[in-house]
This record gives sequence, C-alpha cells and structure tokens, in this order.
Amino acid sequence: MDTLIQMQRELPESNRQRRLQYELLALALFAGLVGWLMTNLFAPETLPIRQVRIEGEFKYLSPEVLRERAELHVKGGFFNINVAEVRDRLLAEPWVRSVSVHRVWPDSLQVFITEQIAVAAWKDSGLLNRQGEYFSPDRSTFPEGLPVISGPDGYHEQMVDKYYTLQKQLEPFALNLHKLSLDDRRAWNLELDNGLVILLGRKNFRERFNRFITLVPLHLNRKIEKAEQIDMRYPNGFAVKWKSGNPTLNAGSGAL
Repeated sequence: MDTLIQMQRELPESNRQRRLQYELLALALFAGLVGWLMTNLFAPETLPIRQVRIEGEFKYLSPEVLRERAELHVKGGFFNINVAEVRDRLLAEPWVRSVSVHRVWPDSLQVFITEQIAVAAWKDSGLLNRQGEYFSPDRSTFPEGLPVISGPDGYHEQMVDKYYTLQKQLEPFALNLHKLSLDDRRAWNLELDNGLVILLGRKNFRERFNRFITLVPLHLNRKIEKAEQIDMRYPNGFAVKWKSGNPTLNAGSGAL
C-alpha cells in the first residue's frame, strides 16, 4: 500500500519534469528560428531592392536623375535598407522640398518628392518659396521674371510675408511690386515693375506706405509712368523725381 502511494506521488513529479523539458526545447527551437530569421531576412542578399519608383510633379527636377541618385544609396535588402539615408540624399538636391520614402513588398521603394516652388529671388544668390524658405539651385535654373527680395540674413520669412502684404494693397491700382529691400540701415525701398522706385526710409513704414497708395494715385494718376522715383520720407507729402530731370516736392519738408 505504501509503495503504491509513493508511485502515485512520483508520477505527477515526473510529468512536470517532462513538461518542463518540452517547454525548454520549444523555447530553444523558437530562439533558433528567430536567430535564423534575423540572420537571413536582414541579409543584403535576401529580398534585394530591385526597383525605385519616383513620383511627383516636376518642372525643374528630372525623375531619371533622382532615381539614379536614390539608387546610389539603396544598400541592403527589403528589411534592412536605410530609407533615412535615401531621403537625406534626395533632400540635398536644391529643388527638392520634401521626400517621403516607403517600402513596397517585395522588392521596391516608392519615393514621393515635392518640388520647390520659387516665388522670389533672394538678393542675387538664391530663391525663396512661399514659406520663406531659402534654397540655392544652379543659377541656370532660376525662373525668369521673379520679384527680387533682399534683406538681412534670417529675415527670409518676414520679407516674403511683407512682399505679399504690399502686393495685395497695390493690385487695386494696377501696380506690381518687383523689388523689395531692407538695407543695413533698416531703410525700406520698393521698386515697381515699371521701374518706379519708392523710398520709405527707416521710420513709420506702414504710415508712409498707406500715404503712398492714398495720395500718389490721386495726385499723379497717369503721370506715374513718367516718375522715376517717389520719396515718401516727408512728414505730410512726397517728392517726385521725374525721368526727365528735376524733383518736384508735393508737400512736406525734410526727408527722414
């Protein structure tokens, strides 16, 4: 009787040991499988990238050139390719504003590129987009007829916003702003597309510009085409320099 009881006690213990052995074996097999997958799936020769697709609307960029640039940095297989490296290389192209890179099963990369849209030239060195971001492509690719903006370094965004604000106010008078500059003395100067230069100076920019769009069309009307320069740096009026010669003071005295 005692022997039977002892055997019954030993049987569950034996089962537990056998179950533990099975679990350890299963764990070892799983770890081996994971190790094999890590070694083989992430090997460069496993599922290599065979195709790079470039998508986007391009005016100044070449999809073929972009594809070649991307392929130079396609290293590794589907699972271990460094998409950030591909993206950074394409972002180094001046006309590229943004890049999105995605893996497409089983052997492709899909690259969507947004091209820069230039709205103005910055001094004579580069271009600005609508967000005031500066980029500097080859000068041979500069669009023709862009307005020219110049100012202190770091003022790109503010200057672009200022340009659009002023242009919107000039449009009702059929005037177009061609150049906007803020010089080292912080003096503002404008030039219209008809060549007319407008001096606004360092002080009271808003008041002087509003006075220009209020008084000048009223007083000059069609004669504005004959004006070479209008100086708004007077307290109550403006001075006109005609293309033919002598300046005429309309009102005020002492330019500021």
